[in-house]
Amino acid sequence: MGIDRHVEDDTRPRAADCLGSAPPDLPDIPSEPARLADADQRVGNQTPAERSAEYKATVEAEYRQEAVDRGCDRVREIEKTVVTPAMLRIEAEDSGRRLAGLENCLKGRERLAEKVINWTKAQQGLTPDDAFGLVKDAIRYTFQYTDERYAEGVYVDCARLEAAGFQRGDLQNTWEHDQYKGINSRWREPESGLLFEVQFHTQASFEAKQETHWAYERIRDTSTPASEVRQLRAYQREVCAKVPTPPGATEIPDYNDL
Repeated sequence: MGIDRHVEDDTRPRAADCLGSAPPDLPDIPSEPARLADADQRVGNQTPAERSAEYKATVEAEYRQEAVDRGCDRVREIEKTVVTPAMLRIEAEDSGRRLAGLENCLKGRERLAEKVINWTKAQQGLTPDDAFGLVKDAIRYTFQYTDERYAEGVYVDCARLEAAGFQRGDLQNTWEHDQYKGINSRWREPESGLLFEVQFHTQASFEAKQETHWAYERIRDTSTPASEVRQLRAYQREVCAKVPTPPGATEIPDYNDL
């Protein structure tokens, strides 16, 4: 005896109909296990692959931050126990010039960490430890001379740095530039491989650098409008134009042994 599919004037399926195929006017309803599996695959609108990638990125970021923190502590230790004591010994060899701004010899921790992280992002596979070796001014010093003794002092102090065991990196002479007057050099502490910077200034060039530092920071900020950058560069030219060039300063040659 056949089973009636519908009751007169009643379009709802009877319980028995559920044993057969779904009525043609109803959509297919997935089974409970299928619905649970689908929900498990897309929690928070993420596939398993997306969740895995997010987890990996989180772990890598935590590892990178821990490595950067350790590196910053290491830089501070090298500055305190190795480089600054050596620089003070070199300073003591000549009372005719001095280390200026020694209290700022260590780059700020946040700025140093930013530079290291930027290096790791720019070079695929570069570890934070390796990136610290690429930052040229994690530690920086400034020798300040009288105009008359400037050129001689640069040569003599570079020789003293080498005699102290530091390896020369590069030297950039910008006395003929209109944005910055002075000489910047990089040196490597051989045991750690860490680079540090030594600047050579007169009193006037050091004061000009200090006065225009805020403008330099604005110029290097990529969000600064081009029109403002032009104004800032004009301001730096105006300040630097007032700095006398010491005798023989422009003749000190550049080099790059990095």
